Amino acid sequence: MARNQRPAIRKILIVRLGSLGDIIHAMPAQQQLHRCLPLAEIHWLTETAYVPLLESVPGITRIWVAGLRKWSWRGSSRPFVQLIRALRREHFDLALDFQGLLKSAIVARLSGARLVAGFGPALTRERLASSFYSDRVAAKPEEKLHVVDLNLRLAERPGCTNGNHAPPFDSTAPRRAPIIPLEIPEAAGSRVRQKLAENRIERPILLNPGAGWATKLWPAGHYAQLAGRIQDELEIPVVLTYGPGEESIIEEVKQATSGCCSFPTSIPELAALCRESRLMIAGDTGPLHLAVALGTPTVAILGPSPIWRNGPYDPADLVVKRHLPCSNCLKRTCDQFICMNIAVEEVFDAVVRRLGIERRTRTDTDEHGQ
Repeated sequence: MARNQRPAIRKILIVRLGSLGDIIHAMPAQQQLHRCLPLAEIHWLTETAYVPLLESVPGITRIWVAGLRKWSWRGSSRPFVQLIRALRREHFDLALDFQGLLKSAIVARLSGARLVAGFGPALTRERLASSFYSDRVAAKPEEKLHVVDLNLRLAERPGCTNGNHAPPFDSTAPRRAPIIPLEIPEAAGSRVRQKLAENRIERPILLNPGAGWATKLWPAGHYAQLAGRIQDELEIPVVLTYGPGEESIIEEVKQATSGCCSFPTSIPELAALCRESRLMIAGDTGPLHLAVALGTPTVAILGPSPIWRNGPYDPADLVVKRHLPCSNCLKRTCDQFICMNIAVEEVFDAVVRRLGIERRTRTDTDEHGQ
């Protein structure tokens, strides 16, 4: 081996525990690693809820469950010690921490990987996390990189593109939607198609009123008005999607409108539903980014999230947002909560434009009625 040549990368550990949208934003980086190092094993450390989704992603050798949400340091540390011991037995060449938290950085370091890469202190959610990395990714504020692009940059760390494999991601090339080749289980697709058939629905528009942060919520009444206009004016069926704990929001929307279908789905079933649908409307949420990754057109309703950082990655998708002095604060709570005061008309107009539908004017309607 030449003096300056790095050892080959044969086994990689990705640390991205959650959430759904963040995991989806890390998938293009995993796909890049798989293309550049097709013979390398890629392991992914996550939480239980996201295992079914990652099982559908090509190129992942093994999925590990961290279980960090259930552990208490006041109790037994045995599960954590057992996990670390098991990871160290794998002898990873590279660990990539896409999470940027202290807990994820510590696990990446304790995994025993020869190289541990993550983001610099300006890019991590907890600045101290970066001190656990042997290699750090930095970005200048003026670059305004999307989360997907940041993750792709991390996937270019030393050794990931050695040899005669595919070239690394070109950050100067025109951006394209990162369509993830998910291998959705046939059982999930069958259940979704059966449910749609039972409700006599074909090619619906999906509305996802929930969100992980209160500041990302568009009012349920607005979703109800939007659903009514889509059904009445566009004559397109609407399906409401939701996750655990969001049932009350769905009921509020359904009570304020009529004709909307809703049913709970697992993550694979939600992916199958996206493929059966013509559009997804949501805030900065996992379902929105899942739809984007699958190539389903989207309209995003953004509040505290910057468009350039968290908006739909496909440039063909549309974003409705109020531009205020306090915009892009990324705060989970707010005393004023005005950034989501977005009119239903604005969102409906974006829906029409994204679908490529020409809206009839009142004159056109009168002429056709004569």
